[in-house]
Amino acid sequence: MTDFDDETAGSDAAGSIASAALAVLREQGPLSLEEWATHLEEYGAATELADVLEYLSEPMLGYLPNGKYVALDTVLEGLVFTHRLSELEIASDILDASPDLEPILAFGDGEDGAIRVALAEEAAVERGAAPFRSRRVVVLPAGTLGECADGDLIGLAVEDGRLAFRLVEIEDEPDLAPALGELFEEDGVEALDSVCWQLLLEDPSLFTVPVAPLGEIFEAAGYEHERELLARRGFDFDAYDLQIRTALVASTYDLTHDEAVAAVAFVDLADRGYTDAVIADFDIVDWARRHVSAAPDFFVSLADPGAAVAVFDLGFRNQDPVTDAILEALASELAERGPRSVRAAAHWLAGKAVDRLGRVLEAEAHYEKALLAESGWGPALFELAQFASDRGDATRALSLLGRIDGGSEENLYAVLQDFVPADHPELGRNDKCWCGSGRKYKVCHLGKADESVKADGRWLYKKACLFAFASEFVDVVTGLDDLENANLSEDELIAATIFDGSALDVALFEGGIFADFLARRSELLREAEVVTAAQWLGVRRSVYEVIETSDTGVVLLDRVSEETVTVVHPVEGKPGDLISARLLTAPTGALAVGVVVMSSESQAARVLEVLASEELDAEELVRESRGGADHSTDDR
Repeated sequence: MTDFDDETAGSDAAGSIASAALAVLREQGPLSLEEWATHLEEYGAATELADVLEYLSEPMLGYLPNGKYVALDTVLEGLVFTHRLSELEIASDILDASPDLEPILAFGDGEDGAIRVALAEEAAVERGAAPFRSRRVVVLPAGTLGECADGDLIGLAVEDGRLAFRLVEIEDEPDLAPALGELFEEDGVEALDSVCWQLLLEDPSLFTVPVAPLGEIFEAAGYEHERELLARRGFDFDAYDLQIRTALVASTYDLTHDEAVAAVAFVDLADRGYTDAVIADFDIVDWARRHVSAAPDFFVSLADPGAAVAVFDLGFRNQDPVTDAILEALASELAERGPRSVRAAAHWLAGKAVDRLGRVLEAEAHYEKALLAESGWGPALFELAQFASDRGDATRALSLLGRIDGGSEENLYAVLQDFVPADHPELGRNDKCWCGSGRKYKVCHLGKADESVKADGRWLYKKACLFAFASEFVDVVTGLDDLENANLSEDELIAATIFDGSALDVALFEGGIFADFLARRSELLREAEVVTAAQWLGVRRSVYEVIETSDTGVVLLDRVSEETVTVVHPVEGKPGDLISARLLTAPTGALAVGVVVMSSESQAARVLEVLASEELDAEELVRESRGGADHSTDDR
């Protein structure tokens, strides 16, 4: 499949292009991108096809050091690659893939109990084995290596497009030094598998019989490997890795080279601190003070908001108490001892850390200090705007968003429009308030939202939804939402429309995000909201039949309890429709959230079956709630 296929799901034309492209490559390859596209001009303009081919994702597709593409099954069929066994591999029937088996990993699909390729961590857990060196491993059927001993040589051959196990003996000892010398520049580095494919194209007789393992051949030729890369002996892989990572960060986050260097260095420092903290108990604050004091100006380029956001996204996206403690210590020291220009970024990073550690008021203080250092620092303004919304102060939240370039495009801005205080220009400040309280307008509702709006639960629910867009939850939210909205980008998924449907609601409650919201935001919420939110925690979704709709509300029949309930706010669906939803009780009445209209009685039955499970599967619930290609609909 290709990205082109993804964007035009179900398109016969896209599938035809993919099939034709591989057929051409098998017949004509190796081909450059331009040559490849030219052979397919009957499907469209060569330049457009080149864009499609560049992102073709196909196991049999190989990319060569000279920039050309090749169909791997035409190159590797019938060849055998050897590997020398270790005790760990024998005990687990799992083989380290790098470097010896890298060129043939595309053939390990593992169907029908055959040899398969897997991620090392997953395979180790599955077989109860110790960690492996390689990122990917070859998993053999259990018992395959039972008669083998440490140091034995085995082979994996490509036969009919699948991997086959063999016991082998070395029959040839090729000298690859001359051929490798022509492929590599003096300080060059290449992907190990690509190098092997290129060598095979230049000499098809290679590996037709068992030879020494690739790692031993490369070592004899004066080359060494690391992280699936190959270079001449003495190559600085660490420096190369840092260079690549820095360039990638600069490109991804649109940073200057200096900003990217500072961001990567900060994340690496935190990673080292995490490793030290896990291995041995030590004083994190003292550790941070020593490292920041040693070079207080080193992180000056983090002053740019984009660089600070990159740091948080790269190193601290996932919530972890030790990681957050390290971030707090480093950022606090940087705020105190670093140059003035970086204080806003440092306070923002510290605020993010203490917020996740459950100290929201300290986080708020850090964000305020960030604005004292730089009044227009966008990320701090946004965090304070969200805090103001959580406190129920829509006016201040909108004011803070208004100080951010593009603030009106934020989801928070759109949400707040429903909760902005209503103006009553006919009233003077000292007139009696319109609500009938008997108090003056200026002390009652001037600049404040109607209390009924705060009490009906909608704002509280939206606050939790916005909280769910924090970086530590975004993978859960978008992962579930993608089940409902295939082919949307992450930015499109995290849009105002994400409030519709079941995905975000399931992520909040079944995914546990709402419990985190209540724990971390209770100090900002009104006391009545905390009480309401606590009541919501145990509420499960159900399937309802729409009985009646009117100006006063919507009457729903719960298909589980067979009780009726009236929802005061509009609900998608007409009388007779079946909906999947969660009904939350607020002081002013019931609120239906995460509403999805069912397509059939059978779909409703499947949703109810999932909901009845003791251990509810969030992904299955979303999948069944939206219906899908896996199920045919029937008439009610």
